[in-house]
Amino acid sequence: MRDWDFEGQLARTLRISGFILVFLCLVAFSRPKDPIIWGFVVGTAAGMWNAFFLGKRLASVISLSVPKANTRMKVGFALRLSIIFAVLFFVADTRWISLYAAGAGLFLVPCIFSFGAVVNSIRLSREAGEVRSFKIE
Repeated sequence: MRDWDFEGQLARTLRISGFILVFLCLVAFSRPKDPIIWGFVVGTAAGMWNAFFLGKRLASVISLSVPKANTRMKVGFALRLSIIFAVLFFVADTRWISLYAAGAGLFLVPCIFSFGAVVNSIRLSREAGEVRSFKIE
């Protein structure tokens, strides 16, 4: 069985999210007063930022001992969570960005990542072929 290609999955997710972000920026350029579009732009950009640095942190943690890796992952989680809170706090203070759309944009990148992982898992299970079943008597 092959190992899961996390870096490839993350790169694919960031590429798809980047295309969506470019599309949203073009829509925001044509409709500059729409707070929902701006919310999606801000949320998607912050989600991409968090996903990129999660990948960097995971790559650097691989060579560490377990207690150090655990500590660094907890610090990374706190940093990413504080970035999400800061973005949502900033958006809540502005009237020209929708808070709900920014929240949805933040969840866009993890949803793309999860959907890609499910599709990859289904594809790999089909490539593996049929699993022999046996009866326990």
